[in-house]
Amino acid sequence: MKKRNIHRFGITLIAAMLAAMLTGCFAPGAGTKQLGVEDEAAAATTQETEAIDPNISAELTLWVYYKGFDKLIPQFQKLYPNVKVTVKDFLYASYENEFLQALADGTVPDIMLVDSTQFGSFSSIKGLENLLDPPYNAGVYEKDFSQALWRSNMSLDRKRLVGFPLSSSPIVTYYRKDIMDKYDFPSEPEALGEYMAEPDNWLNMAKTLKKDGIYLTQWDPEIVMNYERTQSFFDDELRFQRNNDMFKEAIDIAKVINDLNLAAHLDVWTSSGEEAVRKGNIAMMYMGTWGGDQIQAWAPESAGLWRETRLPFGLYGWQNSANFILPSEGKNKELAWKFIEFYVTESSKNGMAGSVPAYLPARGNPKELASVNPYMGNQPVYALHEELVARMSELVPTPLDTKAAAIWNKMLAEGIERKMDTATMLDGIEERVVSSLATEIDILKRTMEEASP
Repeated sequence: MKKRNIHRFGITLIAAMLAAMLTGCFAPGAGTKQLGVEDEAAAATTQETEAIDPNISAELTLWVYYKGFDKLIPQFQKLYPNVKVTVKDFLYASYENEFLQALADGTVPDIMLVDSTQFGSFSSIKGLENLLDPPYNAGVYEKDFSQALWRSNMSLDRKRLVGFPLSSSPIVTYYRKDIMDKYDFPSEPEALGEYMAEPDNWLNMAKTLKKDGIYLTQWDPEIVMNYERTQSFFDDELRFQRNNDMFKEAIDIAKVINDLNLAAHLDVWTSSGEEAVRKGNIAMMYMGTWGGDQIQAWAPESAGLWRETRLPFGLYGWQNSANFILPSEGKNKELAWKFIEFYVTESSKNGMAGSVPAYLPARGNPKELASVNPYMGNQPVYALHEELVARMSELVPTPLDTKAAAIWNKMLAEGIERKMDTATMLDGIEERVVSSLATEIDILKRTMEEASP
């Protein structure tokens, strides 16, 4: 394939991607109907008859966005001892660009692992296999994933399965139990989660602790981010869907935080922010299931003082998922699918180092549920993670999310700072998002209509 440049979101990527879509990224006929019982049986038979010789000699290349995956390769090689698997890990900040460029160039690996945050960039482009088609027949597994997570791995027109999810993570509240005890607030995870479900209780905690220079949030809009983890920017018809009562509540809370100066105005990813974590000036943070390891790296001397619980305000939010995708120009697509299938449906049953398996039959592992985290005061945090995943709903990404988020974040921060009326603020954000993305939205809608049978 002739090399060409891929532009990223912000200025020109959306035009390039939409142009690509108009030339056939939603290929008519590529979609499949929902599998019925007879279809599932036929697909299962197909998979059985198309088994790959375990003595096959081949090489697979896997691109990922985090380190450590190579430690799992020996599990697969027990099934296929003559298959060499080469893993290349990329920096999270740059992997999206590099993966998209490789797809454009045709210089692809056999398998890519993509984070849900960037998945919208891959769900509407050419060059990826539809995993519902033979020989993959991934539809037989649909019932083994949450409906929301399955939908989040579909193409934008909902006709192709572009990704096969490996894991899914809730967003978790990390808090200092000793500080809650000192100020006579509920300190056990379930009791604190129930207490914080009422916004007035959380604000009462924030006001009380702030008197002694202790904070429950880093920035005024941070609390709004937790609400963002519960609803996508756009629905299936690409209509903006964050102008509602839930986000009015979120923004009203953020405005109170601003009015009473309840935020620390510190970023924990800076040296001053890390110091605040070590000193106990930041008593609460909201991160994915990896957050416990990160806090331990910042403040190892605080072992036993931190705990985890659910989000404030009765929220159950989704942090992210990790999803395999299969490039169409890969050299060993059937073997690559066996690799993906094995790690999602079999290897994940043995535990995933804190992450929650996307594959429902892999959940409920007694050993994992009983495991405790010494840094978190021997709290069985994995059991909490499974509970939260079961109560949250994964979101469906679109190619428009990055540009919409830039508008949302800028206008949200400005509106809070200027003490704008909440309804007026949301109306203004919706108008700006819709008008700024009008051309792209129209092209996407027409493309999806043309792809319909």
